[in-house]
Amino acid sequence: MPDRTKRPMQDRTRFVLAVLFVMGLAGILGRVVNADDAPAADSDCGAFMPSSDRWIDTRLDTVYLLNPHLNQDPISTEVRSGVVLLSGSVRSDIDRDLAEEIARSVPGVHAVHNALRVDEQAPVSPPSAADSSFLQSIRDAALTAEIMTRLIANGNLPVTGISVDTTNNIVELSGEVASDTERQLAEYIARNTQGVASVANRLAIHHSG
Repeated sequence: MPDRTKRPMQDRTRFVLAVLFVMGLAGILGRVVNADDAPAADSDCGAFMPSSDRWIDTRLDTVYLLNPHLNQDPISTEVRSGVVLLSGSVRSDIDRDLAEEIARSVPGVHAVHNALRVDEQAPVSPPSAADSSFLQSIRDAALTAEIMTRLIANGNLPVTGISVDTTNNIVELSGEVASDTERQLAEYIARNTQGVASVANRLAIHHSG
């Protein structure tokens, strides 16, 4: 496997999707996976290998794909021995600096050479329907995880009896609670989580005795 990796933005999506499938949703939401422990899988864009440079490149591809300020820019990444080269174009100096700071924040990166050009007239490549659906599924999963974390942190709710499901930023609460107060509290927590569009509260009140 060559130590050098390079992938233009338009080729990233299928590769990233394949890698994220291997890594699992926990990896998508921020769990750090050691390269030595990562499994291997083949994709149409080449074999995924847990080599340090490929792992860095994959993380960069994922973050750029999920970033709303950069996922439409034709950014290319090249990684060699922990040194990242960014090339292509972005639409502002702020985007250029953002891309560099993101690269510097990836574990294992020793240096970043920023060769990105600023082109305010650079063509915009809107995400495809598949990309948009993928990104939305990530947002929904993140919201579900955040709401569950907040419910658990509250300490006054029977979280084992509450299920959270999110679709297109719309949250559905189901399961059973002991009182209407608990039902309202769970809804309040979900409704006041940033990014939630609305909440469908289907929690039932379980009367003991």
